[in-house]
Amino acid sequence: MFGGIAVPREVVVIIGSPHKGRTLEIVNKLEQSLKEIDNISFEYVFLRDVDLKQCRGCGVCLERGEEFCPLKDDRTDIFMKMMHADGVIFATPVYSLQVTALLKNLLDRLAYVFHRPCFFHKTFMPVVTQGVYGAEGVLKYLDEVAHFWGFKTCPGLGLTVAWDKPLPSEQQKNEREINEAARRFYNSLTNQADPVPSIKDVLIFRSVRAIHSLAAGLSRDHRYYKEQGWLEADYYYPTKLAWYKKIVGRWAEKQALKQALQTQKEKNLQLAGTKLS
Repeated sequence: MFGGIAVPREVVVIIGSPHKGRTLEIVNKLEQSLKEIDNISFEYVFLRDVDLKQCRGCGVCLERGEEFCPLKDDRTDIFMKMMHADGVIFATPVYSLQVTALLKNLLDRLAYVFHRPCFFHKTFMPVVTQGVYGAEGVLKYLDEVAHFWGFKTCPGLGLTVAWDKPLPSEQQKNEREINEAARRFYNSLTNQADPVPSIKDVLIFRSVRAIHSLAAGLSRDHRYYKEQGWLEADYYYPTKLAWYKKIVGRWAEKQALKQALQTQKEKNLQLAGTKLS
């Protein structure tokens, strides 16, 4: 509530299809179903219509920071829309058992978020359409990407869409699944609780944190972890970890520190040898 007025939750939809066809139609129905539940604001980003240059794979965003990317286009605007939203939906048809090239390019341009996750406390859901096969794999892929980026991930919506007019039974099935997905997304959107990290989550966090505590990784990542207070934290956000997760976390950190120190030692010896020669 703001001044007695309910502020609508904001959802940004990234459309990865090069067409405004079946995938968009599904998302429009999802939007309608959500708006029947509550006051939800939707904003669409059509990747086919934005200026998003092809990722060069130069690694500058990883090593120095995303602000040093040599490509000047709409990437930052898209990123900020996602940052300001309460929920994010990626929608794509299946192309060759993967997301479209348009969406994959966006993921590549945002690769630095894997190193410096920032979408905590926001809900993510993928919407994937298929002709016959492939949606399950793409849903799993996008869910994993979003999880690494910090999102609260919601089980996605994968639908088979007919090339021609769908049968009444097919249409009813899809509409039922759209309504169920809308309810799942809304429940996650309105749930203030953060996900309880799995053992794998704790392993990854503590291992990466250990490397950054020595400043043995990329300097930009080290600075980010320090700014976020993660070098002293148990996890990305305050959460109660079970005792066995704490033990596993400490073990992972010890192993990562040992490996990082060994690598650092070998690099120092190599550098010393180069200078002597």
